Amino acid sequence: MSHKRTGLFIAGTDTGVGKTTVAAGLVRLARDRGIRCVAVKPIETGCLVREGILYPEDGAFLQLAAQGDLTLDQCAPLRYSLPASPARAAAMEGRILKLSDIEEHVRTIVEDADLTIVEAAGGLMVPIQERLMMIDLIERLGYPTLLVGRTKLGTMNHTLLSLEALEHRGIKTAGIALSCTELGPGPEEEFTSGDLAKLVKDITVVVLPHLEGDTGKNPEKIANKISAIWPPDFVAKCLGEQPQ
Repeated sequence: MSHKRTGLFIAGTDTGVGKTTVAAGLVRLARDRGIRCVAVKPIETGCLVREGILYPEDGAFLQLAAQGDLTLDQCAPLRYSLPASPARAAAMEGRILKLSDIEEHVRTIVEDADLTIVEAAGGLMVPIQERLMMIDLIERLGYPTLLVGRTKLGTMNHTLLSLEALEHRGIKTAGIALSCTELGPGPEEEFTSGDLAKLVKDITVVVLPHLEGDTGKNPEKIANKISAIWPPDFVAKCLGEQPQ
């Protein structure tokens, strides 16, 4: 079927909340459905040197999810070694990030894809350039945002503050995905999604349970898990098969 070119921004309430896992699963699920979907993580910090280059673990996983449709440099064009905000990581290497360059890179990728999924580095208010934050990139691109958070203690505050920031900018929230990032969840975690859903009645809240074994390293298995447990209409909306 024909597919209108669209995009989805995967943002987090914090760092290490499972954004890449969610993004990779959605990318592979889209491709399994015949949608030419690619993913970009424009900025990745905390990269280690592998074979003489800064290797973007997250960017490489997104490239794998998209079945190598883009090069690694297209998936993760800006890589830094310091595990810090993009602005600080770049400054430590004597470089200055320009939000306009990042936006241009993403828009170039969009031209050849049905669906482009863009993954943030860290949370919404992470500095990129002077007073320009990750949320400014989202606003410029104009994509609906899937907000990813943890199921554990603290996520209510982080998620609600992030939603307020998105609403203040007029950015549409596609939904909230809570990721169980650790084995052996705390006693409060089984209630988090339900309690949050009561507070954000017009926004769908879904959960990605802890992925055991090699499941979290396999985009196809993540896609299958998402397809099995997330509401079909919500998944279709995320993949651009239904109007946002």
